[in-house]
Amino acid sequence: MSAYELDSLLTKGCTEYPDHPYIFERGDNAFVPHTFAEFAADVRSAAAALLQKGLAEKHIILYAANSYAYMITDIAVMTYVGVSCTLSKEWKLPDVNRSAEILHAAAIIYDAPREEIVSALRVQHPELLCIRIDELLHLPTCTQTLTPRSTEICCKIIFSSGTTGNPKAVMLSQRAMFANWDSLHLRTPFSIEDRDYLFLPLSHTYSGVCNFLYSICNGMQIYLCSDTKKITEELQMVRPTVFCAVPLIYERIYDACKAMGISPNAALGGCIRYLFCGGAYFKPELRKFYKDAGLNMLEAYGLTETSSIISVEYTAPDDFESVGTVMESLDIKIADPNENGIGEILVRGDNLFSGYFANPEATAAAFDADGFFRTGDLGSLSGRKLYLKGRKRRMILLSNGENIYPDEIEAKFAEYPQLSKAKVFAENGQICAVLYAVAECDGDRITEAVNARLPGYAKIRKTEVIRDSIDTRLK
Repeated sequence: MSAYELDSLLTKGCTEYPDHPYIFERGDNAFVPHTFAEFAADVRSAAAALLQKGLAEKHIILYAANSYAYMITDIAVMTYVGVSCTLSKEWKLPDVNRSAEILHAAAIIYDAPREEIVSALRVQHPELLCIRIDELLHLPTCTQTLTPRSTEICCKIIFSSGTTGNPKAVMLSQRAMFANWDSLHLRTPFSIEDRDYLFLPLSHTYSGVCNFLYSICNGMQIYLCSDTKKITEELQMVRPTVFCAVPLIYERIYDACKAMGISPNAALGGCIRYLFCGGAYFKPELRKFYKDAGLNMLEAYGLTETSSIISVEYTAPDDFESVGTVMESLDIKIADPNENGIGEILVRGDNLFSGYFANPEATAAAFDADGFFRTGDLGSLSGRKLYLKGRKRRMILLSNGENIYPDEIEAKFAEYPQLSKAKVFAENGQICAVLYAVAECDGDRITEAVNARLPGYAKIRKTEVIRDSIDTRLK
């Protein structure tokens, strides 16, 4: 039995801090708390109602935006009912339909904004039980006996691109998701006094595991963003001590600080203890900006298949290039390193997923003979410190034997605010780039500046500029 098991953690919290304000949702003008005891009671009530509907050990799709009801449902299903299959709220009918078919889902729990899509889904899957999430807690109470599910079996499925292109259903257990908690706690010892402002989608492991699930271990308060357009306002209301975001958000905060002449700590509410950044390339100079301002900016790296975390940095001066120190709970190795020590990152540990649902071929291909998971990412190690160098499948092998890593070149183009993104590729033996611009720019001049920082064999020989919209930039 794992040291961390959801039913036991709910009981522990109800014993040690039942009246502790735990999850906050915004009302008209203020955040309204739900106590830990209220949360645990609602989880168990929802689980009993779902079991009464015959959903034991079934795949249940959760298709909704972040909310207290979402959090209740997710934990209720994982702990007592079956498998919580979390979908992005942005998915449209074809994606939702495909997931229902792959999973052989028995039910879908959804919120009001997705009513139209679910209505269309009913036509294609009349056997699917459809439940509005806001009605779940108002279902008739029952005396259903709750038996905690094993921590060793799949309790959550999240769709991921895996290490190749097509989305796969990643199977996670309680054991896997809690495997890295102790290592994370060594770096960032959260407490009941901490406040986490949560706006990232709970359907992903970054937010669903590292923000929410781990808060159940110690009662760290969770404040749910009411609207992404109100993040700036709500940061001042909540004054969080913990904040997790992707690089784009930190870029926006940086721009706001420069424009308004304020410090990043003030912009974030003034009480930050831990900042986390993950999910995409984070410019070293931007990371240094936050560290120089006295903030504890922690770069993180991980995948859905590793229950999110592979590495997180300790609180310390940083070299601004590493993606952190590998979690103590993990074994790691670099496969087939080149002369610079760069090769595919392979990891092994209890945090690994148990396979891709209904896809044994992809599951087998994801592991080596020693049980290490092939991340598909290229990197190098210095002790336990990890450096990310790009995606293995995006390596370009030139005729002279030199290797080109497009991600590294694209990261250099990403430094120019006039560009939303860049795509680097090989064509007829030459390295080419397509630059997507959100403002007027001289693509040739930018390419010349990037080329000045590249070895001769990696220089861009052909550039095309395409005018991009700001909507594309924010996707």
